[in-house]
Amino acid sequence: MARNESQSKNFKIETSESLDKLFYKYTHLPLGGKEIVCPYWMNNLKAGVFGPYGGKGTPREIVEATKSEAEKIGLDLSKLSKEEILAFMKSKRIGMDCSGFVFWMLDALDREKGGDGIANDILSGDRLLPSRANVATLTNEGAVSAVELKDVRVGDMIRLDKGKHVAIVMRVVRDLGDMGEVREVEYAHSSARTKILGVHAEKIKIKDQTRGLEKQQWNEIAYEGKNYGETYCLSLAGDGLKRLKTWV
Repeated sequence: MARNESQSKNFKIETSESLDKLFYKYTHLPLGGKEIVCPYWMNNLKAGVFGPYGGKGTPREIVEATKSEAEKIGLDLSKLSKEEILAFMKSKRIGMDCSGFVFWMLDALDREKGGDGIANDILSGDRLLPSRANVATLTNEGAVSAVELKDVRVGDMIRLDKGKHVAIVMRVVRDLGDMGEVREVEYAHSSARTKILGVHAEKIKIKDQTRGLEKQQWNEIAYEGKNYGETYCLSLAGDGLKRLKTWV
C-alpha cells in the first residue's frame, strides 16, 4: 500500500512505510558500531571534483564506500566518535545530494505502489540512472504536474531555490472533518543550505491551505539564519509542490 493512514485525536496522518524505512537507513548508517546521519555531498562537475557514487548512493553503498576509504589508510572507525566519522566522510567526499536522495526515496515509494521504480518514468525513451538524477530531470514539466497544497500527498516533491534544490513530502496531517484540511506537512531532504546539514526532516505548519506553500509556517532555518521557506520556496520562480505524472 502506497499510503498508510492513522488517526490521532482529531487528525488523520498519512505516511509511507517505504519512505520511513529508507529515511531511517540514511539517518542511521551503521559505521564503527555507531549510527551516523548521512552528510551532504554534491559533485563539483566544473572543477572536476567527484566523490564515491557522486552524491547518489544508496545507504549500503555509502556505508561500503566509507569502510573502503577507511581500510585504505588503516583507519579503525570503531575508535572514532560520531563527529570524527562524519568529518572523515566529508573529507572523502562521501554523502548525498538533494536529487540523489529524492531519487531513491521516489524509487522506493514507486515500488511500494506496485511499480518497478522511477527510472523509466522520468525521461521519455531513455532510462534515468541514479547518477544522472538532478533537480531539472526530476521536476521537469514533462515528468511532473504542479500540485495545490490542499491536494498534497506523501511522495510529492517540493521544488526549491528556483529549481536548484528538491525535497520530498514524508507525512501529511489532515483534519478528520469533512473538508480534510491540511494542517501539517513534513518533508525530508539532504541540504547544505540549512542549519541542520545532510539528510534530515522538518515540518511546515499549514495556516491557510488556500495559499501557497511559501506562505505557510516553516520550522526550518536557512544557514543565513533566515526562515527557510521564505528564503528558498519561490513560487514566482516555479517552486512548489510537484507530483510525478505517473502517479497523478
